Amino acid sequence: MYEPSYTGNINVEANQVLLFSHRGFGNHAPDNSLVGARLALEWGLDGVDVDAQLSKDKKTFIFHDVSLERFTTGEGRVDNYTFDQLQEFDLGLKYGDGTEFRDVYIESLETFVKQITGEALLMVELKIATTKDTGMEQDVVDIISKHNVFDKVFVSAFNPVVLNRLKKIEPRVQTVFIFQDSGWDPIRVAETKAEDRVSLPWYLQEERTRRGIRKLIKPDALSINEHVSEEIIDTLIKEGWPVFLWPLNTKESIEWGISKEPFGIVTDEPILTKEIYDARSSN
Repeated sequence: MYEPSYTGNINVEANQVLLFSHRGFGNHAPDNSLVGARLALEWGLDGVDVDAQLSKDKKTFIFHDVSLERFTTGEGRVDNYTFDQLQEFDLGLKYGDGTEFRDVYIESLETFVKQITGEALLMVELKIATTKDTGMEQDVVDIISKHNVFDKVFVSAFNPVVLNRLKKIEPRVQTVFIFQDSGWDPIRVAETKAEDRVSLPWYLQEERTRRGIRKLIKPDALSINEHVSEEIIDTLIKEGWPVFLWPLNTKESIEWGISKEPFGIVTDEPILTKEIYDARSSN
């Protein structure tokens, strides 16, 4: 029943909160786009958080939804397409009419690794709902190993089986256990087709279960939803866990998150977050 002290490999530096833009550049660019991630670097963010899936031909690419309609000009489930086929669908047009974003396409994880990790950190959430081995974990490890960016990439997931499998393949991979106390955002659920909806198992919403998972799989960091009990958040930070808080998108929540002095903040409003954090640091 006790919460173990942190014994992972990440060095948590005092008085520094890492700022990560969510989904590339949050609300300011096409979802999970490379152009958005590049904008995050231009604005001086410390890291970029993106989502990864596996194509029909088993290539890991960056995209959030199970289906294409919400963010691209394509239709249907992403796993019905090869990676080359996925690159035909435009991300920029769905961002908004009259937008300055044109010819923005889905990119591979390897492209993100090559273009982002030289200047910033990269957080990659693996969208794997099943406990079966899809081969995605091995592909992700191979990419990280190929470019020797073990210290620049965090691999995150709600699914603890995925994180455990990653560690067994390559212990040097930095894993991040994501959790929250409730199911998915109702607004996001309403935007998702009924056949694409995947629920978060109830037991992963229970802190007792999550504590057991932390002891068993020993992730390197935690990504905690802002609505999780403040007592739990405080305890985990006190025990030395590298904690990312998400998604802090209002002035009040950003200021609250910074005051907790976590390892990092993940936000859809990176410009506002950077302004608040810089102003606070200068004072």
